[in-house]
Amino acid sequence: MICSLPNGHAPLTFNYESAALQERDKFYMSRIVVLELLQALKFKSPLPDTNLLLLVQFVCADIGTRLAESTIIQKHMISTLQGCTTAAMECMRQYISELLDFIADMHTLTKLKSHMKACCQPLHEDTFGGNLKVGLAQVAAMEISKGNHRDNKAVVRYLPWLYHPPSTMQQGPKEFIECVSHIRQLSWLLLGSLTHCALHQGSTSCMPIPLDAGSHIADHLIVILIGFPEQSKTSVLHMCSLFHAFMFAQLWTIYCEQAAAAPSLQNQNQTEFSSSAILTGLEFWSRVTPSILQLMAHNKVMVEMVCLHVISLMEALQECNSTIFVKLIPMWLPMIQSNLKHLSAGLQLRLQAIQNRVNHQCLQGQASGAPPFALRKWLQCTQFKMAQVEIQSSEAASQFYPM
Repeated sequence: MICSLPNGHAPLTFNYESAALQERDKFYMSRIVVLELLQALKFKSPLPDTNLLLLVQFVCADIGTRLAESTIIQKHMISTLQGCTTAAMECMRQYISELLDFIADMHTLTKLKSHMKACCQPLHEDTFGGNLKVGLAQVAAMEISKGNHRDNKAVVRYLPWLYHPPSTMQQGPKEFIECVSHIRQLSWLLLGSLTHCALHQGSTSCMPIPLDAGSHIADHLIVILIGFPEQSKTSVLHMCSLFHAFMFAQLWTIYCEQAAAAPSLQNQNQTEFSSSAILTGLEFWSRVTPSILQLMAHNKVMVEMVCLHVISLMEALQECNSTIFVKLIPMWLPMIQSNLKHLSAGLQLRLQAIQNRVNHQCLQGQASGAPPFALRKWLQCTQFKMAQVEIQSSEAASQFYPM
């Protein structure tokens, strides 16, 4: 473009291509960081665990979240990367599907563990994988949340199976393992979302899974619960499917609790939205509980296994001061007490402790939501358990339930 100037001045020229190149130059650093992160996730770049998490935090800071502090990445490291706009998410956006694939892959943590041992000294091999997956889940959850709007467009694009669960009439090995994979992926996404909520009290910017998907997700769990007696004999991964089902159930219940406690996401009356979120959690359990009872009817071994998971579930919801738990305990306690003779002394003691806390809460008043510290502590423990079970399953180890 050429502009003529009066009084004999030389014409000015403006090169649009040069301006565009200069604009792109601003993102060179961000693109390099994102590409380095992706190379590390593909095990093509040898990065120490701290550096890899700092790359994830670089992207988190741009999209409006941050990693939880841990033994690997301390608070002062996180704070130095906050509050800056780097366009890192613009560079990362096209790779969200790859992040979701990394999160969903059962074997990535084992590969990561081996890769870290080969390229550098792994100082935090027991906790690093879980921290990494949750950090990536935060990035994916934030992006899905921002793109959902009212039509849930983003979640349908990234998780097309969410609203199309398998029919309970089709319960072959393929449908079973697909349901387990979907539930594991959703669990990591919910962990990312809840971690953001715990770190940013009152924030509603990270709710990637619409509450109206609860009934469809329940169908996935029903397929796992019904198919578990037969499919659990196939492999360690199949044996651990019950753990993944109940772990997701914990996360979904707390997710509904956090949605109820947060300011309205849909411009509804706050009381109306809170009630809807709690009802979503209750409806989820009304659909899943019959399948749990059906599973317990198989044999004594199955009874103790299921009761172990239900007791762990109740302990977790109590720890988070769950309102939904208070409403469900009248249904769950008789279910377990009717099988008390099949439980070990340890499980009976844990059940008694739950009842004592319930009685104490009744005297003190109803639950009112998890304190921030209690929620963060529970999320950290859940993250560790999920990562360890994935590693155990991937390595084809013996059955392992970290309760």
